[in-house]
Amino acid sequence: MELKLTRQPLFINEPLIDQKVEQPIECDALLPDYCPDIVRILKCSVAPTVTGRRASPGKLELEGMAVITVYYISTGDGIAHGEYKVPFSRIVEMKADHPAPVLSLSPRVDYVNCRAVNQRRLDIRGALVIGVRATGSREEQVTAEGEGMGLQLKREQADASRLLGQCARESHVTERVDLPHGKPPVQAIVRVGAAAQAVEVKQVAGKAVIRGELTLHILYQSAPGEFGQLDYTLPTNTICELDGLTEESVCDVWQQVTSVTAEPAATEDGEYRCLSIDALVESQVRGWQPYTARYCSDCYSTSNLCTFRTRTASISRVCRAVRETVSCKETIPLPEKAESVVDLWCEVIGAEPRSESGGPVAALRLAVSMFARMEDGQIYYFDKVLELSHKLPCDAEGAVLEARASCQGCGWSVSGGTDLEIRCDIQLCGVLLCQGRAALLEDIQVDEGKAKEDAAPRGLYLYLADPEETLWDIAKRYNTNIDRITGENPEETEAQQRRLLLIPVL
Repeated sequence: MELKLTRQPLFINEPLIDQKVEQPIECDALLPDYCPDIVRILKCSVAPTVTGRRASPGKLELEGMAVITVYYISTGDGIAHGEYKVPFSRIVEMKADHPAPVLSLSPRVDYVNCRAVNQRRLDIRGALVIGVRATGSREEQVTAEGEGMGLQLKREQADASRLLGQCARESHVTERVDLPHGKPPVQAIVRVGAAAQAVEVKQVAGKAVIRGELTLHILYQSAPGEFGQLDYTLPTNTICELDGLTEESVCDVWQQVTSVTAEPAATEDGEYRCLSIDALVESQVRGWQPYTARYCSDCYSTSNLCTFRTRTASISRVCRAVRETVSCKETIPLPEKAESVVDLWCEVIGAEPRSESGGPVAALRLAVSMFARMEDGQIYYFDKVLELSHKLPCDAEGAVLEARASCQGCGWSVSGGTDLEIRCDIQLCGVLLCQGRAALLEDIQVDEGKAKEDAAPRGLYLYLADPEETLWDIAKRYNTNIDRITGENPEETEAQQRRLLLIPVL
């Protein structure tokens, strides 16, 4: 009987890029005409986003925007701000060409320095760090079955995940909201903090339907030196299309705010007791489809000389999607001589995976920023970095966390006049990924013209097997097959103990 081999697809998810690149930011800025003069700079913040990405042979081209906001004390003793947009571009080398790599991009601020050259001019210098992870998926046909010419195959199977791809969609949110009863009218907007998160994700044929929330925290000036705070939650809805996505797929969903503005609006009586909200929320979806990978790792022929070679391939499996909230409660000293907190906000500045006994851990760094009014009535800026860790439950040994984190809101209270109690919710989104190695058979050749010499004289043997020996090892050594061994030893299993076997060599 001639040799017949059957092949099946195996999906290889291979890393193309996994590095951090630095991007300098430089800005020589003038205050807009409508902004008052600078008396003292409080804080310079940078919000970077990647707005475009394109894969070309051997490289990845990124385009982005850094939104720089400078908060300062103005000549009217209030808090004013100027906003500047600085575009940037970056080319990152890839290990191999791929037409549609799946990207995970995490830009963050490394440092920023800002100085007032004069009352109207600013000199801003800093740097961004962009975490770039790119993965490509390719299909290979591997030997899964075979028959003829005495061929024996060591069949293997493993739980695996096929990377389907990714989809990014932007949602435009516009809303006119009223100030709550009892709040003073708006004179000027000082700061707008925004965060987005997916609340519910439904997977249907080729689509991810995302119900999300846009959370806003707004600091405004109601009168010279007087401030108010507003909090709103607005619904968002997004549909992302991804070929091959089913209810059984593992879906990683990440949402972020790419731009947001809040402008005062007048009511019928002429008071500015409304706000016009305009925001862009980007939804990113990555999908994996579970399947059973079938392949062969070894072979021999009981009748003829057999040659082959093997190579090692990586088989990945997504254990589960991660989308959970990490609650942080910390108490820090109130800045010395601080009378009250004008505003406080939190930002995740680091989310690194770590492996510990008991499962993967997300090591988080949280930057706490605040405007505080001092005993002399002046307002100053303070910040502090908090570190915390979050362990994720996982039954799979060796699972690695691949995730991003964002702050979804924070609150604070002053205790005893000296301590500041901070409460913050951090959303962690990503996947737990397991990587395995597989030996794949290639170029199986059974020589029709060369009969195989018997490895042992024909007959029935008694064999004392070692605990580490498998039935495959024994069958290959005696040039028989596993079915014949189990036929003579019906109670035989791959038990980890020394046992006596009957080995038929025919």
